Amino acid sequence: MTRSRRALLRSTGALAGVVATATAGCASFPSSGRYVLHTDDVGAGLAGEFVVEEPMEIAADTRIDYDAATKRDWLAELYETGRVTAVQWPLVHPDAWGEDTRPRPTFLHRDDGYHAVTTERTRQVERDRWTFAVTRTDDDPPEDATVRSEPFDSLSERDREILQAALDAVYAGSDGFLGEPDVDGLRPVQYHRDLSVEDSALVPDPPFEYLDYYDETFRVVAERRTVTVPERTFAVERVASTRSELEARVEETVPDARFEDPADDVRDVLDAAVGEDEGERYEEDPPPSDALSTILDALGIADDLRPFDAYDDRVDFRFAVASYDGDWYLFNLYLDV
Repeated sequence: MTRSRRALLRSTGALAGVVATATAGCASFPSSGRYVLHTDDVGAGLAGEFVVEEPMEIAADTRIDYDAATKRDWLAELYETGRVTAVQWPLVHPDAWGEDTRPRPTFLHRDDGYHAVTTERTRQVERDRWTFAVTRTDDDPPEDATVRSEPFDSLSERDREILQAALDAVYAGSDGFLGEPDVDGLRPVQYHRDLSVEDSALVPDPPFEYLDYYDETFRVVAERRTVTVPERTFAVERVASTRSELEARVEETVPDARFEDPADDVRDVLDAAVGEDEGERYEEDPPPSDALSTILDALGIADDLRPFDAYDDRVDFRFAVASYDGDWYLFNLYLDV
């Protein structure tokens, strides 16, 4: 079998010529003020990246996941009618794509073959829900306040799960319970269709006002809110009987680009982006060079890319699919402004 480009780079050290632009490090934290092109490896066969073998394991966009029965009902309706509308369940994952998202190619394996799932419609809908949250405070609780600490044995197992999710939400975005919490307002647990308000002691009137948890004090907040959540309508189509048929279909329909015989300057950028060393990536200052522009145009990113100084916050373009000298890659562009 012909050796892949990556195998050749590994054996020859061909990245030496672009070491100045390929910077080792964590790809999720690119250098400030630069374009960063990075790739994820594709395993055995391109289809394997997009086949969801266990759709029940896809978590809902909630702090407490939906029950298995809810997902089973949605899947049953999807297969029986060809479409289903689900609230906060990303069966087809929306990948970051600039200031928007784009749906990830998704295929399900069922007894009679392989099925492509697409997102027909996404809209934001309002729901009136009870919410439960905690917020850290440096103030001592009032003398007459009710304060609880672990273990929370008086709560039901479900309420303990809700309480822990509310505590974890305070530190969402940080490394567990290390460092300062990353908080922008309350991050409540929402009581959705599979969280019963009637069976919970935490809403509408929690049995305590404050928590003493890991030597920190948290104030409890339970309130009814109107929240906005995503509602997606999915459609399904049987597309292959065997894995080989699916692989052929995916390789024909999914890729954004094929870099088969790029110019030398484009090849240098690609070599840096697909480098094997952990954290290997290609970086350059704006505006994009001709070589990088050629790659972004081929990947379909250029159509949605604004000038660098038009962005106020970091922007990601995730999982553009392309082949390069015998290998498949998922390309990611980061703009850390």
